[in-house]
Amino acid sequence: MNYPLSCVLSVLLVGLGLPLAAEARCVTTRYGETLCAPAESRCVNDRYGDPHCSGSGGDAVLDRYGAAVCGVGRCVMERDGNVMCSTEPRGSAALDRYSQAVCTGGCEPAQASRCKPLTK
Repeated sequence: MNYPLSCVLSVLLVGLGLPLAAEARCVTTRYGETLCAPAESRCVNDRYGDPHCSGSGGDAVLDRYGAAVCGVGRCVMERDGNVMCSTEPRGSAALDRYSQAVCTGGCEPAQASRCKPLTK
């Protein structure tokens, strides 16, 4: 098959751009303003569109009610809707075969108080 050069270049550029976009830790506010997270933190917009970020090495996710909650390390949502996070910065979190959290250094519930509002 012969593909036009422009098609091949488009696929190549999109493929190269996706990893870069995935690494950009930026969010858009409800007012259309784009803000970027501090190094090694993650941000999420809550149900009202307000951005909240984790501390360095942590994670920010939405709970079952759409509220931002954060953890010291990565977080996962269990089958019952509880968000559990690693107790170690940059620690991993996953679900086992019973949909229960398993975390580096142990797991603890995510907390809204661990999140910081993202500002300029």
